[in-house]
Amino acid sequence: MIQHILFVNACMRGREESRTWLLSQAFLEACKERWPKAEILERDLTACDLPVLTGPMTTERDARFQADPWDPMFAPAHEMQGADLVVVAAPYWDLTFPAALKVYLEWASVLGITFHYTLEGQQEGLCKAGNLVYITTAGGEIGDKNFGYDYLKGLSDMFGISRTHCLTAEGLDVWENDAQAILNRAKKQAEKLAASL
Repeated sequence: MIQHILFVNACMRGREESRTWLLSQAFLEACKERWPKAEILERDLTACDLPVLTGPMTTERDARFQADPWDPMFAPAHEMQGADLVVVAAPYWDLTFPAALKVYLEWASVLGITFHYTLEGQQEGLCKAGNLVYITTAGGEIGDKNFGYDYLKGLSDMFGISRTHCLTAEGLDVWENDAQAILNRAKKQAEKLAASL
């Protein structure tokens, strides 16, 4: 049963212009229909002020974790760890995704919250979610260069999230393509994906 959905919104063009946002909403609406009591927590990276992690800041982060692992600094990690389903929406920019998402993921990667090491040195994930859904749209074709999704797959494995899914709408700016038809097909796929989780 899905009770807590984390929606990481990296749709940097905003709700009015982002096609990735439209596709993500189709998926989340399907999730609401399937799990009407589920709570959706949105982390809006378009308005997020998370700083880029530097060496001194990581040292401070380690010290603050020892003092209080529930310090607000660790909110991204706790929201990632506590979600039953993680949904990440980001446009296909420069073969991956906007920089704000990488910054967020670095803040979500905290030893002792989203992952840890056993006494034998084995890395283990601590996140509850069984699925992570990555949603992206592209003006051109993505093909086999979906490096943002590849990164999310690796990070999900590190966090202990065993299944990842990628939902895409590609070729939206290719002049001979019907962009609306492509988006409509992707929305149908979003509904099917939500039903299959």
